[in-house]
Amino acid sequence: MLRIVVMNPKGGCGKTTLSTNLASYFSTQGAITTLMDLDAQGSSIFWAHKRPELANHIQLVDAHNSPHNVTRSWAIQPPRNTQVLVLDTPARPDLANLSPLLREASAILIPALTNEFDLHAIVNTAQQLQRSLPSQKNIGLVFNRINKGLPYKKQTTMLSKEMALPVIGSLRDSCNYIRAAAKGLGICEMRGSHYQTDKLDLIRIAQWCEAQNEKRDKRKSQKEGTQLLRHIDPDSIILASTA
Repeated sequence: MLRIVVMNPKGGCGKTTLSTNLASYFSTQGAITTLMDLDAQGSSIFWAHKRPELANHIQLVDAHNSPHNVTRSWAIQPPRNTQVLVLDTPARPDLANLSPLLREASAILIPALTNEFDLHAIVNTAQQLQRSLPSQKNIGLVFNRINKGLPYKKQTTMLSKEMALPVIGSLRDSCNYIRAAAKGLGICEMRGSHYQTDKLDLIRIAQWCEAQNEKRDKRKSQKEGTQLLRHIDPDSIILASTA
């Protein structure tokens, strides 16, 4: 299973935009995709409920609104047929509560804006992650709302070196994402040549996640033989969603 955790302590940095677009992309590739919303605001769930009937199916796990006739631990488990799991985490997460999910992640994505406040927040987050998960090599930065006409590459390169984390991609400051979200779609489901640049940006991020998953599975197969997958502990999900 490809497990992608999207996290940043700052709100409004693009976690839901990245999470929903990744879920959309993998569903278009034929993967059985589950989108898990750990944020009490439920923005990912709101987006998913707007999807057209003919859109590729995305399974949902709402960590805050479980059916009354089942236990929460049962309701928040991703379906067993899941091939790709995307977790949209809340702002200001408790890393101690989130760490069990982070340890099981194939890829951890930190979306951020390039203003001083957001950059300060991700420097602190990156340092905490590296202290709590020193062996994790699957953490990548994604800069959001980038104006590619401005000289931002020097800044991102400097930050990447400072935090010892790769900048694996960026999303443009574009109305295309807003148009797609309004329809309950991802950028890769939109038609028209003016979406092509944004599609390529998203695909590069998705492919990086897939590459991290392949490396992880190879390491685990060498270490554990054929035992590659474990189900997520429901208590870990509950803790993460109350962070």
